[in-house]
Amino acid sequence: MKPESEFEHDLDLYFLGPKSEQRQFLAEALQLVLNDHVFWRRNYFPKDPPAIAYSKVHGEGARHFRELFFTELFSLISDLKLDVPVFSPRYMAHMISETTLPSLVAYFATLLYNPNNVSSEASPVTIRHELEVGKQFARLFGYDDTRSFGHLTSGGTIANYESLWYNKAGRYLPLALEMATRNEFDGEPERDHESLYRLLNIPLDEVEFRLNQYLNGGSDPSARWEVLKTYLISYLGDFTFKRQVEQEWNTEWIEPVIVVPQTAHYSWSRAVSLLGIGKNNILRVPVGSDFRMLPDALEATLAECLEKRQPIWQIVTVAGTTEFGSVDPIHEIVRIRDSFIDRGLYAPIHVDGAYGGYFATIFRDGASKNSTFSDYNSEIRQAFRGIAGTDSVTVDPHKAGYIPYGAGAIVLKHGFLKDLVAETAPYCLDREDTTQADSPTPQLGKFILEGSKPGAIAAAVWFSHKLIPLDKEGYGAQLSVLCSIARDFDVLVSGRSHLVSLFKPDTNIVCLFAKRKGISSISELNRLNEAIAARFGVRDVPSIQSYDYLVSRTTISTDSERAKKDPYLAGLKQDDSQIAVLRLVFMNRWVESAEQSGKTYLVDFLDQLDQAIAAY
Repeated sequence: MKPESEFEHDLDLYFLGPKSEQRQFLAEALQLVLNDHVFWRRNYFPKDPPAIAYSKVHGEGARHFRELFFTELFSLISDLKLDVPVFSPRYMAHMISETTLPSLVAYFATLLYNPNNVSSEASPVTIRHELEVGKQFARLFGYDDTRSFGHLTSGGTIANYESLWYNKAGRYLPLALEMATRNEFDGEPERDHESLYRLLNIPLDEVEFRLNQYLNGGSDPSARWEVLKTYLISYLGDFTFKRQVEQEWNTEWIEPVIVVPQTAHYSWSRAVSLLGIGKNNILRVPVGSDFRMLPDALEATLAECLEKRQPIWQIVTVAGTTEFGSVDPIHEIVRIRDSFIDRGLYAPIHVDGAYGGYFATIFRDGASKNSTFSDYNSEIRQAFRGIAGTDSVTVDPHKAGYIPYGAGAIVLKHGFLKDLVAETAPYCLDREDTTQADSPTPQLGKFILEGSKPGAIAAAVWFSHKLIPLDKEGYGAQLSVLCSIARDFDVLVSGRSHLVSLFKPDTNIVCLFAKRKGISSISELNRLNEAIAARFGVRDVPSIQSYDYLVSRTTISTDSERAKKDPYLAGLKQDDSQIAVLRLVFMNRWVESAEQSGKTYLVDFLDQLDQAIAAY
């Protein structure tokens, strides 16, 4: 694939830095955009008189206003001094760090204009930036950017919701086409359970073909679309649609399921509740000791669904779990899914790459095609390249893209799905039915879940991508460094007898637990690790100087493959169902540099951890 642009600078220059080393550059850039915005305002019909009188701006009332404003502002920035120091190499708690300078400056610059990326009427510039970002992600993941559709969301949770929403429209479209043809155009019906099941297992490429065939089956495609709309599930509603299907096919409705790994993000449980699928209809596939979905277990799950004639709404796989950073074998999952299509079972695959999606840049050639991480696990390499065979991807620029919140994104391989959910609003959304950036009036709002959305975040993502390309020389170089740091830290942990790493990291997250002599049960082990997590966790502090290091915590089940295979854990009294572990996320590229004593932050943290264990 063609690289976005050539990258030639030291990545250190793209961040403000732990000690604000780039403060002068940032100040100059922010002052430039502010002055430019002021100039823009003053030169729009320059002969128009000022709306706020000079006497008011410089009068007694203005003086009191300034006093109140700055008093409250100082109070606010004083409160913010108690925020967590995510900019520091001492912060290793969550997938958050400082933002790139391009995204920060672009966000500030665009915020002054405050565009709303719902349509080109509210954001004639930044809506094109957002649509271009969608194409950039499509190319990164191996999709055809002329047929796909991608856009930004407020976060990965909304993007995950949308994946189900779009797929719902696409998976049920064959039923609507069949009913419209039967009832309006004298179609030949098949009225049995098996024919209904077959229509619920049509691949999305064929669904698009059938839609075009239907629309072009008469002299007026628009009129045929108006007929079809009255049979869509979005028009009839779930209950009426299902009852009508039961009448048309003379059989009971077949309830679909979604298939997810045990490591799936909590947003999926909430999504099935929101969209009426029901939490009972989630099938959770076991993961191995490396916290990756087990291909054999997935194959068994699909075989059971085929035998039961159970349609699968969507298969979810994870590229970078938010807990462990683990990457499912996506290439194997695609292969298994494809093997079932000829047997009559189809399901689109959605990649929840909210956290790990940007790590695909490690394996995408840049302008020079030099490798930055050639020793990367070949299975992980294959997994990321396997995304090209999936159907949709969630990715969060505000995580590994180092973009300000909130910037999530979704990319659909089958872009036609957006047309099945489109809404209109006469005052802003019905003049042009296109999401093409080169259109005179591109649209977004009618095709997505959210309404008003900030153009500033679109500019931030677009500008950051413009200066840091989505390949192994740009973002890939940054993220491969983080993966190397996690591997180095994993080696350091293995050298300390009282610490146990859960698994060799797939990305930049390391999970571990502490142990000590005399512990005989899981509950005792948990008390030790919960105490350490509290010692190094976010808490009520008088100042940020109270934090020397910050980490997070999570748990694993005692029934997990990892716990069962660990001789130490298996030998403890099993008096708790969960095991508390420490979780470190390495987002800061300077964590391997030296802190004030001359030790690296990694070594110094481990020494502090030793002291906390000894003091327990």
